[in-house]
Amino acid sequence: MSQKTINIFSEIVLPALTTILTIVLFFMFKPEETTGLFWLNLIYTVLLEAIFFGYIISLSHKSDTVSTPFKAVFGIYALYYIIIGLVWMLLYSLLLTHFNVSLKIDIAVTIIITLLWIILSLITAQSDSGYHAEMKNFNDAKKVLNFKIDKMQLLASRYYRVCSEKGLAYETESNNRTVVDKLATKISGLTQNVLRNEIASSQLNSIIDKCESLIEEAEEASGEKLQETDKKMKRFVENAIAEINLLK
Repeated sequence: MSQKTINIFSEIVLPALTTILTIVLFFMFKPEETTGLFWLNLIYTVLLEAIFFGYIISLSHKSDTVSTPFKAVFGIYALYYIIIGLVWMLLYSLLLTHFNVSLKIDIAVTIIITLLWIILSLITAQSDSGYHAEMKNFNDAKKVLNFKIDKMQLLASRYYRVCSEKGLAYETESNNRTVVDKLATKISGLTQNVLRNEIASSQLNSIIDKCESLIEEAEEASGEKLQETDKKMKRFVENAIAEINLLK
């Protein structure tokens, strides 16, 4: 049996069949004198079934706007609501009617239970919306930071080629090929929180742009000019690393 066939059965056939059987059973045991309570219980039972199947169907569909934790919490609220609603319906129909408790009490309690469920669901939905917004900002910041890290790695490789081609010596520290590798390593250790601050984000962009500008200068330089550019790069990296430490 294909997945499509299973989905059609579980999402359309089964809910429709359950609703039809519920209506049939209600009419099979319909009292001789049909009262408002009969119709109320019938409609409410169908509503509870719709909520149950609606939640079951939602589990099989992925959504970019609803998180898994929200589905779990909403499912718990829905199950509690269905159970409490059924218990109250049976309690009133089988017991309280014998004490001539007004139907208005049944309707009032049903409305209160429903409102409480809706309110709790809306509060949860609002929290989930905030969670989604926070996760979107987090993922966006992560992508931006990864782009900056990758760019610095490219700049480090670019400056290494310049040093190799023009014979610029560098005293190796750890696995650093050039002084720019130190800066790239430092930036790779940053977290997304840095980008939450506009000033910090702007400063980081400025550091990367300045580094690229010095590399372009080194590519065009030669002789004493090249040595001077190399010194400028080393001073720049030292200052940039100090600034990055402040950004953290």
